[in-house]
Amino acid sequence: MNKRLILVGGGAFARELICWIEDAVDLGIGRKVTGFLDEDPNALKKFAFPYEPKWISTIVDYLPEEGDELIMAISNPLDKFKIVRKLKGKGANFTSFVHPSALIARSAILGEGVIVCPRTRISADAKVGDFVTLNGLSGVGHDVVIEQYATVSSYVDLTGWVHIEQCVFLGTGAKILPNVKIGANSKIGAGATVVRSVAENSTMYTHPAKKL
Repeated sequence: MNKRLILVGGGAFARELICWIEDAVDLGIGRKVTGFLDEDPNALKKFAFPYEPKWISTIVDYLPEEGDELIMAISNPLDKFKIVRKLKGKGANFTSFVHPSALIARSAILGEGVIVCPRTRISADAKVGDFVTLNGLSGVGHDVVIEQYATVSSYVDLTGWVHIEQCVFLGTGAKILPNVKIGANSKIGAGATVVRSVAENSTMYTHPAKKL
């Protein structure tokens, strides 16, 4: 059986993931990306890769084949939520990707379809939910909970006992202080420092973070 490793999405984050997956392949871990799903068949054509990932189909038209494994290459939390539900409804099978340079505590728990990019740190007893994206050099402190579909951008610092609810987006360099909860569907702007808990569907920005 010829197993295919397929990226869901052909945007900027997909290009990054191809590079990170190649790092793992160079170390004898995992396998190359076979192709990608995207509405634009030419989404990756103008970029230089050691090989050209094949366009499989649009996301809507994709039909799973035996042995296919999908990797979520879309960072928008609500888009992830909608697309995963549609694809799982067709019987699609998702896998996770953890870059070899990531540091993950033995007591940490990672869910299905999680993406962990280079030099990310996940500390003791942290819980990372299904389809969470952790971009490069982000830090997940001890006892942190990140619920499903959240996206943590590069250089984000989640300190101890932070609770990130589902479908939250954390912009580059955001800092969440201990014991703070970020409500579902919220957006935290780049560089924001959040010192107290945030209600659902909030947008926070600046330093310290203010409600938009």
